[in-house]
Amino acid sequence: MITLYGLALSSYTAKLRIALCAKGIDFVERDPPGGYRSDAWRAIVPTGTLPAIDHDGFLLAESEAILEYLEDCFPEPSLLPGSAQDRARARQLARLHDLHLEPRVRALFPLVRDPALRNTLPALASALDERVGMLERMTSPAHPFLAGPTLTLADCGFAVSLPLAALILKHLGRTLELPPRLLRWQQAALEHPAVAAGLAPWRVATEAWLSSAGVPS
Repeated sequence: MITLYGLALSSYTAKLRIALCAKGIDFVERDPPGGYRSDAWRAIVPTGTLPAIDHDGFLLAESEAILEYLEDCFPEPSLLPGSAQDRARARQLARLHDLHLEPRVRALFPLVRDPALRNTLPALASALDERVGMLERMTSPAHPFLAGPTLTLADCGFAVSLPLAALILKHLGRTLELPPRLLRWQQAALEHPAVAAGLAPWRVATEAWLSSAGVPS
């Protein structure tokens, strides 16, 4: 049995939840002992980050490491394409999300909390648009998903961060403009049962956060 330690509001927890649902892996979800970033949690995961899993006593943190571990332990259904080149492209897209796009979405968080910072919105939105353009150029219009005809690890992060960006920008009075290729991908992704299930608790928590103008974890 896998225990997923995370929070409903955590984007990276939602990313991992999508993969678990897509692979049909039974799991239970729990808050981190002592709370996020607590001393008790850091005693278990020194970085204090989320998500983490406990798989029959084996503890592992960092979402990309966990996703690769799940591929090794539960190879079917695979969330990586068949050929070495296609698998490498899927991993490249996953890195694009974690290292380049998600940080641009996260940079918008303080603007929700503090209206005095909203003069920085044009520059932050422009930086986000640049990353969206990168994503479009790195994907093929021939496939409904980012790395091929089926959902892969490449989709899991973007399936959270792009809807999150749209929700935050809407809250701030702007619109996230996705190019047609990514609009088609987003429709396919959001209609996928695993994405719908993985995002359900995240969406409720995110909408509550925006309503209260707090700051997500």
